[in-house]
Amino acid sequence: MSVLPFKKAIQVHDDGRFKIRVAIYIRVSTNMQAEEGFSLDGQRSRLTSFADSQDWEIHDFYVDEGKSAKDLNRPEMERMLKDMEEQKFDVVLVYKLDRLTRSVGDLHKLLKKFEKYDVKFKSATEVFDTTNAMGKLFITIVAALAEWERGTISERVRFGIEQMIAEGKRPGGILPYGYTQDSEPIEEEAEIIRYARKLYMSGLGFKSVAMRLNREGKLRRGQLWTAATVAYTLENPFYAGILRLGSKLPGGGYVNHGRDDRVKCLYGDGDHPVIFTRLEYEETKEYMKRRTNGGFSRIQTYWFSGVLRCGRCGAAMFGRLSNKRQKTSGEIKRTPYYICSNKHANKSCDMPTFRQVHVEHLMKEYIKSIKIDNETINKFTSEFEKDAGSKNEEINSVKNELKRIAERRERWQFMFVEGLISKEQVRKRIQEEDDAEAKIRQTLGSHVHENSKVPKIKDLLELDRIWDISNDAEKKELIYTIFNKIELMTDETNVKGVKNRFFDASLGEVLFN
Repeated sequence: MSVLPFKKAIQVHDDGRFKIRVAIYIRVSTNMQAEEGFSLDGQRSRLTSFADSQDWEIHDFYVDEGKSAKDLNRPEMERMLKDMEEQKFDVVLVYKLDRLTRSVGDLHKLLKKFEKYDVKFKSATEVFDTTNAMGKLFITIVAALAEWERGTISERVRFGIEQMIAEGKRPGGILPYGYTQDSEPIEEEAEIIRYARKLYMSGLGFKSVAMRLNREGKLRRGQLWTAATVAYTLENPFYAGILRLGSKLPGGGYVNHGRDDRVKCLYGDGDHPVIFTRLEYEETKEYMKRRTNGGFSRIQTYWFSGVLRCGRCGAAMFGRLSNKRQKTSGEIKRTPYYICSNKHANKSCDMPTFRQVHVEHLMKEYIKSIKIDNETINKFTSEFEKDAGSKNEEINSVKNELKRIAERRERWQFMFVEGLISKEQVRKRIQEEDDAEAKIRQTLGSHVHENSKVPKIKDLLELDRIWDISNDAEKKELIYTIFNKIELMTDETNVKGVKNRFFDASLGEVLFN
């Protein structure tokens, strides 16, 4: 008679009794448990005693320390399953079912695999037991009921949240950057958010806005801005007083960027203080849409928008395209130029318009006028780079400490849930971690700000070297990276008919980032 390959060879004691070999699986869910032994030794002791009471022979202990039960991708779990395929044990013993898995889908997957290799499952503290037919039926029913209950609870929670949104009530959760947990705006952070919007609306992309904020030391609670965090912030309707609830993607994931267009959303009017007006938010969304759908052309990028200032009234100068038709061919020639915003709005300023090539010419002349000894430049650059390397090491050390604080905070919360410490103790510990984190973030912010002070002389020489080989987007990014303000000066008022000539003008005040 043939034997199926997954059937195990029968093990027999010296007195003729069958040996039952047991694999003991232990899991602890936090690093603190793994490091300090919370519940680890308790599980091992209890399961060892249970195996002895059943006269089972312990094959091995499989211990996943500090691992979550969200999936089966755990080192010791994988080792145990591999040993099971090699027919090394007959029973899997756990302290509680949730030590094995918290997922109904994973539970069914494991039970099928156990059945395939003729391995039984037993919980030492619950009635879950597949060593007999009734136990198999019971665990299947419990799993099905648990899945049904989870679905029902999810539907009820979703309905309740939707009702709160419709009534203008925020359903809880962590508030976005710019607010306290009491829904009060943090003015310093609100100013950074408004500044980020201003940079974006002036023509910068998400990445360029992030670079500008980081260079100026305007960090996101000690963390560097990224293109993703800028995009998420600028399109978040909460800043305009709008509550939004988005559904999940078909695969179960959540959407951050482009949520309005990618999933079904429910909206409501919140009663919290706003950072953007509703009109400003709608303008930003419309601008994002135009850029996404092709209404924004990189060819029409105005290199100096956002930094150019009128030397007469101090107002910003913004870019426009001329719309002049050539007499010979009839073709429309579109030339980028800059106009004072006061002149454009109400004609209260008589500053002439500047063609973009004229401003470019003035910038190049300004760079040529700066005479610095090469030896001095090289010495200054070398000293800066040496100091920057030291600062980077300090920044990495501070970031690692922030990570450790987050891990400790999670451990205190777990210990409170498990009844290992009191409410007063956990509050005290969390407050200590919060205070430590605030000091460290302040230190991190100052270090990053210092590292962002790149030598301006080196920047200008680099700009002059690569300017003519850069495209429109790169030129704009160079200007935004280096300059904070470029002031245009001229005594001219009527400059019509200059054609390709440059009228008499110069740069006034030039400020760097």
